[in-house]
Amino acid sequence: MMDRMEKEPLIQEGRRLPDVADVDGLVSFMGRLTEEQESFYLDLLLASLVRLHPFIKSDDVKRMMPVFEWAGTVMEMPESETGELDVLAASFLLDYAQMLTGSERRVKSSKQQSFQDYKPYLDLVKLAFNRIKDYNTLPLLSTPTHRPAWIDPSVLVSRLSAYQKKRIKPDSLDFQIALSRVALDDTEEAIRLAEQELAGEYRELLLFLFKPEARPNGPFTFQAVWMTAALVKSPDTVYDEFKDFPYSAVNRAYLTGDIPCDVFTFEKPFGKVDRILQLIPPASKNVAIKWRFGGYALYMAYRPCSRIPLLVETFWKVPLREKDLKRFLLLSPNAPRIWLALLVRDRVRDAYWNDLELARLNLVALDTLRELDLEWRGGMALTYLAVCLLSIDRPVRLCAANLWGELVEKDLIDNVALGRVLGKIQALEWAPAQRISGLVVEMLINRSSFHNKELSVLFVSFLSCLPENPVKDLKRLLEVFAELQTVNNWPKVTYAPLLCLLETWKKNSKLTEVIESLY
Repeated sequence: MMDRMEKEPLIQEGRRLPDVADVDGLVSFMGRLTEEQESFYLDLLLASLVRLHPFIKSDDVKRMMPVFEWAGTVMEMPESETGELDVLAASFLLDYAQMLTGSERRVKSSKQQSFQDYKPYLDLVKLAFNRIKDYNTLPLLSTPTHRPAWIDPSVLVSRLSAYQKKRIKPDSLDFQIALSRVALDDTEEAIRLAEQELAGEYRELLLFLFKPEARPNGPFTFQAVWMTAALVKSPDTVYDEFKDFPYSAVNRAYLTGDIPCDVFTFEKPFGKVDRILQLIPPASKNVAIKWRFGGYALYMAYRPCSRIPLLVETFWKVPLREKDLKRFLLLSPNAPRIWLALLVRDRVRDAYWNDLELARLNLVALDTLRELDLEWRGGMALTYLAVCLLSIDRPVRLCAANLWGELVEKDLIDNVALGRVLGKIQALEWAPAQRISGLVVEMLINRSSFHNKELSVLFVSFLSCLPENPVKDLKRLLEVFAELQTVNNWPKVTYAPLLCLLETWKKNSKLTEVIESLY
């Protein structure tokens, strides 16, 4: 019997990000930018320059010159070799070099036009640059303190206290990113600190987020920040206190990412069939949807509902690129489901289309989500995992299988719900059944006795959602299920909906023998 793994604390010393304590440390850190790229480097660069710019001397500028030269090289790189966020960081460094040296204003590259679609990071860069120009050393609220992008809740309290003491309002997007990154698994010390150091709306806002039982308690001056706190704390809870916020008029699925999906079937010449997996975007006054004949959304454009957008609203315009995806996922490690909805909307359609770029995006997403150690709740999270388990790309299937194994060990997934999602997708034969049967035999079965039992739970739920008319390769699925029942010491099938289906399927002579072995 396997012992269940305990979730590790999100905030621990081994995950602490490097401390850029002084100008020498800053110069050294900037040098590392030219050699390697960690997901948190841009955040740390902005925060360090805001804090240390007043102390930089002319000799320090000379030591930074290799970094500025490197930034110029990045601006000339082809798109295939660098991410847009790397180009944004390089552009920021060149603007900063111009500020330091008083050189002639540089001509902006045509590449920079695309930055508008990268609003969260573009706004952070603008905020940092203005702080530097003004010699304003107030800390950015959103800078992570621990890998991969978590913020120690006590540090967030201290940062917010600095704003309160100077009577300066935080930037809305910076504040929202901070709440989306703050670690909420252990907030006892942060609650005590907030009650001591904060007052008024700041105090009420953080206590609402940190205390599981707390309700919102106004005033609600920072409406976007309050709404983001609510989405982070409990994305499926609708708080009556926010009913007059403009964001409450939006269909909530667009704020949580839990948009339903379905498989659409199209008959083609010569007996061929296309099966397309796609979102079914619900109606909302700020969403433009172009429907394709057959019922699925060919195009969907989201328009923020207020002059001050929610952080999650800015995600709907961000292009999905392999070199940038991890950093965008880590803007909201507490609430990543919208990014999964974007992957399904823009890239996941045909299970037979070997899209190598999609495979690379999926591997980045799965590795990042695995690092976050989150509970996989909500329809979109389960749909995305199911899609990856059925992927045409074998490395993606194996990565998803390893993630499933860890989620089971840590009790972070509902296998009945995952089985239902897999069954709904497979009922319309979106992907070949041998992908899931082969994955079970190769990667999922016999990890441990506990995994086997959870896999049996998943398979009962999965098979119960298949249609009465046998899907292709149903026999192989039932053989794998029988093998699974054997390693679990032959517990008989007792779930009534599956028993009814087995009785119906048994009428097919090819299935009779394997089905009788399950009674």
